[in-house]
Amino acid sequence: MARKRIETGTTLESWDEVDRCLAEIARIDRELGLLEAAQAEQIDAIKASTKAAAEPLANKKLGLELAIKDYAEANRAEFVKVKSKELTFGSVGFRLSTKVVIKRAADTLQALKDLGLTTCIRTKEECDKDAMKNLPLETLHAVGAALKQEDAFGYEIKREALAEVV
Repeated sequence: MARKRIETGTTLESWDEVDRCLAEIARIDRELGLLEAAQAEQIDAIKASTKAAAEPLANKKLGLELAIKDYAEANRAEFVKVKSKELTFGSVGFRLSTKVVIKRAADTLQALKDLGLTTCIRTKEECDKDAMKNLPLETLHAVGAALKQEDAFGYEIKREALAEVV
């Protein structure tokens, strides 16, 4: 288990009290795990029942959508002068859709770079803090950063020891 960090706490008087607190934390963690597992089971059950109830409705909706599309395509001549047809409960129509299809992203990206079309390339820029840890302090200060070191308290629970007690 990973080491836990804490900021403040109650006052303890001996290492035995600290050890008892660690045992209690382990018990609490176990109970929380059981509660979270029960919660996940309930959520999964709700999702499954909702999916089962929604599936027939979704299938019916899809069937209706396909029927509308088929009818509109069969009567496409009515859409020569207008793009859509207004009805009482909505509208149907055809719109010209344009998509960019990329066969191999790496090749296309390289070709865009080679042609100097950098405006067609998305770049996410962010500071690499791990790399910045290795910079000299003067450089960090020059770029508006600093190193912050702290001696943080932490603890680890020995779960196998608790299993023997319980």
